Amino acid sequence: MKLKTLIAMLSILLVLTGCSAAAGDLNNSELADGDRIMPVYLEFENSVVTDQSIPLKFTIKNNTQNVYTYGLMFTLFQYDGAKWVEVEMKEEMAFIMIAYNLNPGETIEGGLDLSFFYNELPKGFYRYEKKMMSEHGDVLAFGEFNIE
Repeated sequence: MKLKTLIAMLSILLVLTGCSAAAGDLNNSELADGDRIMPVYLEFENSVVTDQSIPLKFTIKNNTQNVYTYGLMFTLFQYDGAKWVEVEMKEEMAFIMIAYNLNPGETIEGGLDLSFFYNELPKGFYRYEKKMMSEHGDVLAFGEFNIE
């Protein structure tokens, strides 16, 4: 009987440990509702793309007291009506692994050149994601736009 109790307690402890570790990996979409402020906010200057040869400009703002580290790497998704599907780049791309810091309260500007990374993308709803890392947990900074 004691062995079963010990096994049950260890199982519960493992589940709780996994839940607390996952809590550090926040997704901004989970924080966007109500009055809660997204920890790291990404916003495109224009949310509608009519010419894919013109780079999209965006800003990223750190709304926390933590320093976040990020790189050039990103992921682009297209919404298929039910779920987000990752968009493949036009060829094997390699990103230089340089780490940049985004300090508390800091805002940076960036750009996304769709024509450099992708063949002509079909009309639709897209989501750009960039992983932001911190010793306090990682977050996804993301922005969405339409291609018309």
